[in-house]
Amino acid sequence: MTDGKRKVGVFICHCGGNISDVVDVNALRESAAAQEDVVVATDFRFMCSNEGQARLQRTIREKGLNGVVVACCTPKMYEDLFREKAGEAGMNPYLLEIANVREQCAYPHRSDPARATEKAKALVGAQVAKVRRLQALEVKTAPIHEGVAVIGAGIAGIHASILLGNLGHKVTLIEKGPTIGGNMARFDKTFPTLDCAMCTLSPKMNEVFNHPNVDLLTYAEVRDAVRTPGKFTLTVLKKPRYVTDACIGCNRCTDACPVSTPKSPIKVGSEWDVGLSLRKAIYLPFSQALPQRWTLDADHCFYFQRDRACRMCERVCPADAIDFSMPPEEVKVEVGAVVVATGYRPFDASQIPEYGHGRHPDVYHGLQVERLLSSTGPTGGKLVKRDGTPPRSVGIIHCVGSRDEKHRPYCSRVCCMYSLKYAHLIRERTGARVYNFYMDIRANGKGYEEFYQRVASEQVGFVRGKPTRVTDVATSPEEEGKLTIVVEDTLAGVNLRVPVDMVILSTAMDPGDVDGLLASLHLDKTSDGFVKEYHPKINPTETAVKGVFVAGCAQGPKDITDTIAQAGAAAMSAAVFLGSGEMTLNPLVAEVNPDLCRACDRCTEACEFDAVRIDPEGLVAVVDETACEGCGKCTVVCPTGAIRVRQFTGPQVVASIDALAPKAVAP
Repeated sequence: MTDGKRKVGVFICHCGGNISDVVDVNALRESAAAQEDVVVATDFRFMCSNEGQARLQRTIREKGLNGVVVACCTPKMYEDLFREKAGEAGMNPYLLEIANVREQCAYPHRSDPARATEKAKALVGAQVAKVRRLQALEVKTAPIHEGVAVIGAGIAGIHASILLGNLGHKVTLIEKGPTIGGNMARFDKTFPTLDCAMCTLSPKMNEVFNHPNVDLLTYAEVRDAVRTPGKFTLTVLKKPRYVTDACIGCNRCTDACPVSTPKSPIKVGSEWDVGLSLRKAIYLPFSQALPQRWTLDADHCFYFQRDRACRMCERVCPADAIDFSMPPEEVKVEVGAVVVATGYRPFDASQIPEYGHGRHPDVYHGLQVERLLSSTGPTGGKLVKRDGTPPRSVGIIHCVGSRDEKHRPYCSRVCCMYSLKYAHLIRERTGARVYNFYMDIRANGKGYEEFYQRVASEQVGFVRGKPTRVTDVATSPEEEGKLTIVVEDTLAGVNLRVPVDMVILSTAMDPGDVDGLLASLHLDKTSDGFVKEYHPKINPTETAVKGVFVAGCAQGPKDITDTIAQAGAAAMSAAVFLGSGEMTLNPLVAEVNPDLCRACDRCTEACEFDAVRIDPEGLVAVVDETACEGCGKCTVVCPTGAIRVRQFTGPQVVASIDALAPKAVAP
């Protein structure tokens, strides 16, 4: 293709004005053309368009290019695309580099075009200097193992599993709780249509439970994940239920269990009812739970906690399904792809003590109110206070934990709407006066604004202001025996004290407690703790780890509609990945110079992907290229410079630095 001399082409993208409105692309093109070994420099309005890609390929063929610099946006968006097109044109794809002149020049220096242009010239020059020293790399592939694991069996995990199963993929659906359904199964109604939550969810639960291509593992947790080319091996711990498959669901064991009875020294709050009711040591979470198999909680069972003092469940079981000796079971699951759908947990309202949750008995958080309103909840759907009487007035405080720099700076996206839902249901069922205390009403989904207007017309009060505290200290006769919400009405400009019988805290969505899982899969988190997607706009279901996808509230707060939409997208992304049959391995990985290596083991300690080991015979570090991610941590800790990442060698990096600042590095 060439005579051995490096022939570099520079392609400058206008980005529809995002770059060219700030950076002088003509001056940038002339500067690039003057660089050593550059044989062509050109600019185009959209390099990422079909026409732009065709122009890139045509120029590579006509000019015999063996090096390319594309001056455009972040490499996270289109570097893979440009490399693919360069490869199709006959050039080694890893002889191409991106100069990010949009995010690093045009955007930050929009008010100073001259500075932005000079910086763009420097960045392009640095990448040209690097490309002149790049080495062609071999592109390798590996077969992808069949099957996919979906972690989390809430609505996102259920929907993704059904779609993948329908496409013929074998799915292992893993749920840490004793039943599938997630948080949605706790809900009474869903906004804005006020549909019954279980009427929507239950058919999907049954479909995934009975799907021939879905293997369900409940009461199980992923303890470890090992990644090899095209395959993930998950170690799943199935916790013992102490109830066998022979269980017929007669409930006699629960009726006979002495735990949580009036005279019992052991009382257990129901996780399903969020502590609003008690449960027995052997139980079914709720009547529609799947699988319909009881679970014995050894941590609260007299048999385990009182030296085998009780065997009542075993005595009354007609199916002999109780097995106190059941051990935990470790299962190996081998799949080609993983979908993380671990959902959310409600923000702990006790972190804001001024609102009194856990101190004042009639202060509830949102999920507790869902259970109070549900016909399957502890009160049979009747909204009552702790003393059993219905409230005559209710205050709903929005954004508890959300949009708060002290706690969660992000908007949880659902709090306004479920607060409005509570206001409507409370008015409808009790006739109580309802006050919403809000900062802003964010009703930006389909039908949401209409629902807001509907609730506003139902004699529901709205006070714009963030309450400072909830107190039971009365300062007037009307506050006696009440909870008083202290707030500044920012629209009226007055301070208010609003006495109510019940307070509802619309709490933020927190990420699930999955740090161990994310670490084992080598997934990054965002600053707020949710799974970090590869790109929030163009790759919202993919992660930086090939073959791992994210769906639902694991990626960030969202409502049911958006959760199902993203779960479907994640399922399709996983199906496309699996359907390709093979994956391209990243050649930008570490390599070792054995002449410099002294087997000090520092690289193996630094590597979080277990990609480096010491060969005991050769006393030299060896890199597993299929496991290495090319992060470069090993190169930093190596005292002799024996290990380096391809295309980031010393001469290549120094050449870039020299081009940026000639006096910064000695020649």
